[in-house]
Amino acid sequence: MPYLTPDAKNQLSRTIRALRVRLVTDLNNAAESTYRLSIAALDRAGLAEEQREKRRRLETWLDEQVRAEVAPQALSGSKLEKAKQEIRTRSLHNALKLAAATLLNRLIVIRQMEALGLLRTKVVTGGWSSPAYREFRDFAPDLCKDDTEGYGFLLQLLYDELALDLPGLFGRVGLTELFPIPASTLRAVIEALEALDPDTWRDDTTLGWVYQYWNDLEREALDAKLNSGGKVAPHEIASKTQMFTERYMVEWLLHNSLGQQWLAICQQNGWTPEAEADGTLDALEERRQAWREKRERGEVALDALMPIETEQEERWKYWVKQPALTGDKIPTSIRNLKLLDPACGSGHFLIIAFDLLFAFYQEEARHRGETWSDRTIVESILAHNLHGLDLDPRAVQIAAAALYLKAKVLCPKAELTVLNLVAANLNLAALPEDDPALVELRQAVTASTGIPEELTNQIVQGLKGADAWGSLLKVDDAVDGVIAAYERQLWKQGELFTSSSQPPASTVAVHRLRS
Repeated sequence: MPYLTPDAKNQLSRTIRALRVRLVTDLNNAAESTYRLSIAALDRAGLAEEQREKRRRLETWLDEQVRAEVAPQALSGSKLEKAKQEIRTRSLHNALKLAAATLLNRLIVIRQMEALGLLRTKVVTGGWSSPAYREFRDFAPDLCKDDTEGYGFLLQLLYDELALDLPGLFGRVGLTELFPIPASTLRAVIEALEALDPDTWRDDTTLGWVYQYWNDLEREALDAKLNSGGKVAPHEIASKTQMFTERYMVEWLLHNSLGQQWLAICQQNGWTPEAEADGTLDALEERRQAWREKRERGEVALDALMPIETEQEERWKYWVKQPALTGDKIPTSIRNLKLLDPACGSGHFLIIAFDLLFAFYQEEARHRGETWSDRTIVESILAHNLHGLDLDPRAVQIAAAALYLKAKVLCPKAELTVLNLVAANLNLAALPEDDPALVELRQAVTASTGIPEELTNQIVQGLKGADAWGSLLKVDDAVDGVIAAYERQLWKQGELFTSSSQPPASTVAVHRLRS
């Protein structure tokens, strides 16, 4: 697989940074032109019915963001109004950025799929000269009379098809569809992507670098803020901490963790690992020693990488001999191993782990004398092995797309029924108890599980801070404390145990909470 060279990364960085500025500016101007947002009163904006309804939807969402952030501040008067306006302005800007990023991510994923041979015909590659567009224009000329000459309509058809597998990226969800994309902007993005190094589209970490380069402007602004004595606000934490790990670092960590786990699984089952049986591990150690000696003699550059000769060596090139793992927590099968990246970002660790797991599955099948299809392996890895959590829903969106691409490359027929990826942007705990969103949540939980509304409310409060702390939040402690308090209350009331053949609803609720 071609990897991004330093020159290709620099070109990609320049392109993404420039596209971000262009996209956010153009979408902001288009939103103002379409919805007349500078006119505060909706009924005075003079909008047609469709635009009026879309703006009303946008205004409703902005009101929700204000409620979520203002309530804990206990402000009043002019300070309250100022805080509300600041939140609305920031929330609108964030929504515009999300729409801009979603457009770019969609086009990049499609461009990668085309380069990897995962789509029947090309739409983004070549843009308005692509085979798919030329065929569409000849077949449906009446649909090619808008500003994009029908290209936007064709893209939407492709989005709708891909949304069946990736609804978070390609589906008509959130506010993305509310922001119109000017035809000139769409052309500029397509042309900029066309100018990139062709190998960009075949590197499985490209999406992650796109995400980092998109965020670089915000991170640099935060660095300047900190250098001048400022502090990072809670909503800025994700932007400040989004730095992704180079491939060689990811591989080193995985070879010495996931790889070591695989050796332990083999030992537990009495199997000789193939990397040991075919001499790969010993050969790599000898060659590494020889390479170090060449480096010390000045025969190779200090930053030159040792050549890798086989796929087996590729999977173990950074492995360092260490004591074997032992204990009762070693799984008996690679199928039972769970890998969690608690700050997964765009999924670099998960993507590279996917290749290792795929090879270990195939090897385990050989050890067991069984046949596991590529589809079975890919779907099992996604359903059982790989898990990720991140503060930023955009990062999780990209990680899902990257895993989708990896799965389809390994097995085009694989179905993505489960992706164990979670974004920690809950926002519920910041709302007042009488907020409509919380009221609806409590009622829905009670109706479906019997769990009292007060318990749901306490659990939600226990999740306060998830937006900033992510996987560091001690959720189990909060939930266990709520359950224990509820059980003590039931014990005092004599409801926890009864002589009835049917347990009371309160006991059922406790069981459901614990499960």
